[in-house]
Amino acid sequence: MVIKAVLLARLAALSSPHPVCLPAAPALTAVLAAPSLPPPMTPGLASAPAPFSAAPLDLSPAAGVYERRGVGLLVLDAKDSTSLHLSEGTRRAHAMIRDAVDGAEGEASAFDGRVIRRLGDGSLIAFPSYAAALGAAEAIQRENAARPGPRLRVGVHAGRVLVDATGKLPEIYGRAVEKTLSLAAAADGGGIATEENRTLAPASPTRAPDAPRPVDSVRVERAATMFIGLDGWSTAYERYGRRRSYSAVKTFHAFVRDAVERHGGLVVKTEGETVMASFPSAADAVRAAAGIQGRMADLRAAAPLGKLFAARVGVSWGRVIREERGGEVDYFGNTVNAAARLMRLAGDGEALISGSAADEPGAGDEIGGAARETTRLKGFDGEIPVFRFKPKAQPRDAAATARLRAVALNARASIVPAPDGK
Repeated sequence: MVIKAVLLARLAALSSPHPVCLPAAPALTAVLAAPSLPPPMTPGLASAPAPFSAAPLDLSPAAGVYERRGVGLLVLDAKDSTSLHLSEGTRRAHAMIRDAVDGAEGEASAFDGRVIRRLGDGSLIAFPSYAAALGAAEAIQRENAARPGPRLRVGVHAGRVLVDATGKLPEIYGRAVEKTLSLAAAADGGGIATEENRTLAPASPTRAPDAPRPVDSVRVERAATMFIGLDGWSTAYERYGRRRSYSAVKTFHAFVRDAVERHGGLVVKTEGETVMASFPSAADAVRAAAGIQGRMADLRAAAPLGKLFAARVGVSWGRVIREERGGEVDYFGNTVNAAARLMRLAGDGEALISGSAADEPGAGDEIGGAARETTRLKGFDGEIPVFRFKPKAQPRDAAATARLRAVALNARASIVPAPDGK
């Protein structure tokens, strides 16, 4: 009866024009008790998986920057990860989430999925086709339902994207990415959210799943985390074109990287129009935030669509998990989660600084007479003190503007036709 109810709910979603959230996978005990099980299904799709022939994404540096249509996108995220860190402790929660995400990424690899970026407690994965992403989503949720630990929520979409394979880590840009992120945020734990019903069967795997990449080191340390993002930028790709929008975002990345490194920080990763950085001291993070917001005039003068830039910053301080894999460093934990959520609450030109960061030596001097207030952050208990800091605008730096303008021109000139001609 459990399986029947799940399938009926999936079929009922066919008539809805709104985003479709597939129900969570049934409990493993219920599955084992069922006398016979049909193959996993996506709403309205045939039960027989369809093969797919689209070539895997070329993420080699030689591929450069190119556009490609019909790329399948999947975002997965551990549900209630903030609460898990509070209840289980930083180390144990991180290990549980890492195991769940590693297992999901392994399942995705069997469908030629390529991990583009780690998103805090989840991942963005790109596939040759929408069918491949659907097949991977169902395999991921079956695997996740069979293991203890956090439940995953998954969003699946497809569209035209810009693929940038020139950096140390590949990246993709476009409205389709933002849509997939929003679908995952709307999904239930154990469920799959898709934008619409498609008459296409999920693909079958092409090979065995990859083993997780080995972790070189994991340690707990105290550090400041900063997130900076462009407000309302997700619609720019469709309104102004992927090429101009890509050039603008790459110029923004270069501008932020310069400020972070000037103040002793490390750019951990870029997530589309958002940058995450880590600093050994809260004072350095606040100085970098002030430098970024105070010098936005340089960026606006240099970048395509620069007049549209509205930046906001969140800074927090506390215990983080520092993980290194294959030379790549990432940070996890509720200090990271807090910084990301503070960024979303900041206004244009503002930096929202956590009370824990403002109390660190030297940080309070940087924020001057910033007003103290309290706010609630999703997943955290009670209200936390924060300081809303709006740095003063600095005079334009002609040399900095010229350097950024060169970045913008090079970014746009680097875009080449896709290797598959699409």
